Amino acid sequence: MHYYKTIIQYEGTKYAGFQWQNGIATVQSEFNTALSSLISGKTTTMAASRTDTGVHAHMQVVKISSENQINTSAFLKSFNELLPREIRCLSIEICDGLFRPAAESLSKEYRYFFTNKTKVSKEETQFVANIANKLDIEAMRTCILALTGDHDFCNFYSSGSNVKTTIRKVFSCELTLVNPKDILPVDGLFQIPEELNECYQFKIEASGFLKQMIRHLISSLWMVGSGKLSTADFIQLLDGPKNDKHLWKVASANGLFLYKINY
Repeated sequence: MHYYKTIIQYEGTKYAGFQWQNGIATVQSEFNTALSSLISGKTTTMAASRTDTGVHAHMQVVKISSENQINTSAFLKSFNELLPREIRCLSIEICDGLFRPAAESLSKEYRYFFTNKTKVSKEETQFVANIANKLDIEAMRTCILALTGDHDFCNFYSSGSNVKTTIRKVFSCELTLVNPKDILPVDGLFQIPEELNECYQFKIEASGFLKQMIRHLISSLWMVGSGKLSTADFIQLLDGPKNDKHLWKVASANGLFLYKINY
């Protein structure tokens, strides 16, 4: 077998996440279909992160195991012509057969973009979520400071996946005002409307993430910012006993990007 490490980007709006599912459009199913059209023989793929329905990827790592050798110098052009326009392969290189994209990552970085406007256009919400309620940003930042370190996120994830522990280590997190065009490549898949020059960015880097964990954090932070949840209540939920029911709905996926994977 021959082994290759690829880096891809994708616009996740129309896909049910990365991981292959029978009869459902996913990024992996499109990736595998294009790969089988280009490379003869048996091939398998595995990624660093599954990503949920509608979530985008600025950097996703996918390992290809191929029965036959791939001509890496000619691969990218031909492969990208076969992939749908929402998926792009940025690079390919030979890797060790023992390389495991998920298990060997030191940390993953996600970014969630949102505006705080009373009214937005459909184009503005393609890659940036919106919360219309007036927000106390400093109260939200107080809660974000508390997230750094080892914590039990049992109250900040969705059931449906088998995990041994709900404890995760957060290396850094912050909430800042940014121009999304400075963060996302303007000549790539993620077309930000010309008039959208400012939004909030929630940036978080951790050892790993639970199912929909970031979107739960965003929703809970919006509740804090809206005055519906105190900073003390938020901090109590962090590392506190598990609640039987969430106090919020999960934030939309359109603002969430798997931004970087560190090895």
